[in-house]
Amino acid sequence: MTDVTIASFGPLGWECRNRPPMASYRVLVVTNLWPYEGDPSYGCFVQAQMESLRPLGVEYDVLFINGRESRWNYARAVPELWRRLRRNNYDLIHAHMGLAGWVARCQRRVPVAVSFLGNDVPGKVNRSGRMTLYGRALQISSIVLARLVRSVIVKSEEMKRILRLDSARVVPNGVDLSLFRPMDRKEARRILDLESNKKYVLFPYNPAEERKRYDLVEAAARRARQRIPEIGILLVNRVPQCRMPLYMNAADLMVMASMMEGSPNAVKEALATNLPVVSVAVGDTPELIGSSEGNYLVPRDAKAIAEKIVEVCLLGKRSVGRAQVERLSMEKVAWQILEVYASVLQK
Repeated sequence: MTDVTIASFGPLGWECRNRPPMASYRVLVVTNLWPYEGDPSYGCFVQAQMESLRPLGVEYDVLFINGRESRWNYARAVPELWRRLRRNNYDLIHAHMGLAGWVARCQRRVPVAVSFLGNDVPGKVNRSGRMTLYGRALQISSIVLARLVRSVIVKSEEMKRILRLDSARVVPNGVDLSLFRPMDRKEARRILDLESNKKYVLFPYNPAEERKRYDLVEAAARRARQRIPEIGILLVNRVPQCRMPLYMNAADLMVMASMMEGSPNAVKEALATNLPVVSVAVGDTPELIGSSEGNYLVPRDAKAIAEKIVEVCLLGKRSVGRAQVERLSMEKVAWQILEVYASVLQK
């Protein structure tokens, strides 16, 4: 029996309040986060957010900048942006991530709204928590860009404080509550062909990404295994979003140990499935978890994390987390984005 299980790739009513009047918007999405053939999970939350706007009258085209393949793709995207604007009449450009926002800003014809999503505002840090030189440059560029566009969206109050921009709107990414919902654990494990007697600690990130601190989760699981030998890590990376609810329902708990986050989508999705979450205080996780039963905030320490892993596994219960994220349903967040679009065009 191995201690780490790696996921494989395979198939599988709106609330009324004061809202902007329904209007049709033609939007160009400029983003370096979007699912593509090499990674169908990459930026899936951006795609889901944009799709949630279609029923509200938003039509959009996508200019995807694959910065993973080459940094030069940002420069190549600028003439492509100009071509798109010559051929189409857009009401606004919605850029996702700071670097994509700079591409969107390389024109003055169409108003720009930028969604900052994570380390583009807090900056990139290394495993020890120190800001890298690139991270500092990224942070400064985001602070400058935020003052050159029509509207700014951030994912947490912490990001807004760093930008020092009172007009920034805090709009966390929404959760598809119809997709991420509780289901029978045994059935989820059967579909995924996972061992029925194992205790799975979900890690839904790339373990090679330093700021996610897989090393710390691994050390905590190793400690916890001294008490419960059946504990193993369930690594899930580059899996399509439609498969993620299966892994969350199959796992016993999820651990978040990141050095830097905005509003971590995986935590919200785990809460929506009532998967117990053990997390360090990063981004808006303290607000997301709150005092919900079966979810825990811990110090960034292997021993403390291990103790909660053992506690959750011994209890063997699901959490009461879904109520924590009902306010962040995809439909409710879509209305908040629509309000931003309306304000952009009124300025």
